[in-house]
Amino acid sequence: MLHANVVVFDFDLTLTRWETAARFFKAALRAQPWRMAVVVLAAPVLLPLLALRRTRRLPVRFAVWMATFGRSGTQLDRLAQAHADAVFAAGEAVFIEDAVACLRTHLANGDRVVIATGCWEPLARALLARGGLAEVPLVASTLRPWLGGWVSDQHCLGPNKIPLLTARGYPPPWAMAYTDHHADLPLLRNSAQWCLVSPKPGCVRRIEQALQVRAPILPWRGQAAAR
Repeated sequence: MLHANVVVFDFDLTLTRWETAARFFKAALRAQPWRMAVVVLAAPVLLPLLALRRTRRLPVRFAVWMATFGRSGTQLDRLAQAHADAVFAAGEAVFIEDAVACLRTHLANGDRVVIATGCWEPLARALLARGGLAEVPLVASTLRPWLGGWVSDQHCLGPNKIPLLTARGYPPPWAMAYTDHHADLPLLRNSAQWCLVSPKPGCVRRIEQALQVRAPILPWRGQAAAR
């Protein structure tokens, strides 16, 4: 049965102008130079791992672990809130105006809007709250403690979005989906309608080849420059 009024939005580079988790964890590393120094020292081992698909995520996971090492869950939550506060205090436009307007139109029309994102949940919540979107349901990635730091627990990315959305009361098929990335192909396959938000050419090719349809594209301004 089609869940006629459920609309799913991706977050990074669909609603926002940049990859929010990447920016946050880089800032967490740079805030204490010894953390960045460890990452730099490990680079000769980590960088070759980027060449292979099965290992290319390991350097990112190491960087996240290093950024969170020695920090409690409460400390990380506070760090995420402080990061969101600092970004907005600096006057940076975090969200794409056209995207937010589209989301609010769906809400005004009575649609059930949910955001599904690979971003870390406390960070996404903090940014949404500062952006006036705290009321929008969020399904996001989580971390778990490991060897003094934190590593990925449930990663809300690609096909993982489907069971995570289902567990939160948003099972497929959905009425509409918005994304910028081909990783969301499983999301698009399970949506009656969908749109790509300012996608890269390679993303468009992969999605059109997979779905054998011409991709509807929303050229929302502000995102292209962030890429």
